[in-house]
Amino acid sequence: TEAFDFQMLLHTYYLVSEGKALDGTVCYVEGLKGYKVSDKVSGEEYVNDSDEPIVIKDSIVDRVYTPMGEKVGLDVVVGTGPGRKILLKANGDVDGKAVPVSGVVWNPVEKAKSMADFGDDQFNDMICVEPGLLSDVPVLEAGKKVTFTQVIKSV
Repeated sequence: TEAFDFQMLLHTYYLVSEGKALDGTVCYVEGLKGYKVSDKVSGEEYVNDSDEPIVIKDSIVDRVYTPMGEKVGLDVVVGTGPGRKILLKANGDVDGKAVPVSGVVWNPVEKAKSMADFGDDQFNDMICVEPGLLSDVPVLEAGKKVTFTQVIKSV
């Protein structure tokens, strides 16, 4: 076998109760301060230096949050509706060496109407928070392994 480059994402969709995905008081992602942000809609890149939660407003959200510095694991709280929260932790390693875990926050909002596999209004009922290995991922050498762990806990 040969070595190869790779990336990976776990596409996890969370049900947001009462159709409140656009209500930032109950649907949000906390814990991404200090992450580099790549906004796939606007093309902007910046560092999230705010403690404010990430929320979905009135248009598509598609952003990659990549840890900077020594941080490697992803550890966030996801609000999924009134009185509902999920703790998401993810870690990865390649051949026993920890690698940075990025997080993608996605909701298609108005784009849902043009998606064949998505109901026109289903964006109101979900938030997608996808942990994965996207940046600074070493080549997987022949005979070596990747380990990726995601733990989801209702809190």
